[in-house]
Amino acid sequence: MAKHPKFEQLIAEILTEPKSASAVIDREQARAEIKSLARLDYGGALRKSLSRAEVEEIVRIARKKVWPQLNRDPVELIAPREFMQRWSGLGVDFRMADWAWPEGLALVGVYIKKTRGVTDRPVICINTAHHPAMVGAAFDHEMGHHLTSRIFDRRSEPAHFLKYTGYADHLNDPAELAADLLVTLGAYPQIAARELFEAGDPRRMKSAPFDVRSFEKAMKYVAERYGLKFNARFSNDKKLQCLAALIHYTRLRQALLDEYGI
Repeated sequence: MAKHPKFEQLIAEILTEPKSASAVIDREQARAEIKSLARLDYGGALRKSLSRAEVEEIVRIARKKVWPQLNRDPVELIAPREFMQRWSGLGVDFRMADWAWPEGLALVGVYIKKTRGVTDRPVICINTAHHPAMVGAAFDHEMGHHLTSRIFDRRSEPAHFLKYTGYADHLNDPAELAADLLVTLGAYPQIAARELFEAGDPRRMKSAPFDVRSFEKAMKYVAERYGLKFNARFSNDKKLQCLAALIHYTRLRQALLDEYGI
């Protein structure tokens, strides 16, 4: 991977902050994972997992059921209880918990399908101990699983766990990637994406897989719109989780624009 001083500096600043007694994240593992996300071929993975027609069908379903302005206007970041109130009629139950202890913090959200002997209705569980932007992304991701569960019918796999690690695995899993694309289309609607990622610029499309200029603009965008600021006072563990998620969703949004013009 080409050297990106500002990106490397951000990672270094987070990793050199004092480590809390309750820290759960292995910093070297986190560094390796974040750099891996910057190297991966998101465009190729997207084409392999979901066709343009499949992406458009997923967006159509999401607009009909939950987000009428998906990919047109940015989604709002609202309080967890308001998510529950707005989505109460969608045939899913919600559970929220503040899992702030080390093992709990590693989990962001879970979607459990209706399963005989387990639950009579689908359930979305969200860990509210995370940064509000991560909580909002988790709600959207898990709702994405609920909306697309009939498309990706996996009777032998009742639960989908969203953790800070494992985003690279989503690139090989169409069900996870479908849920992810609803998050990223909500955060970066098409007009914003075209501005942030300089759509149609051949110099950018031929650049290294990780476009640090676009990522820096995306960081500023989410800081202003969703309050995700890495110079703010919140834990090192949570910053690493947010950074991994931001790289993943930003690169996926760029791939959707480059590959399918969406």
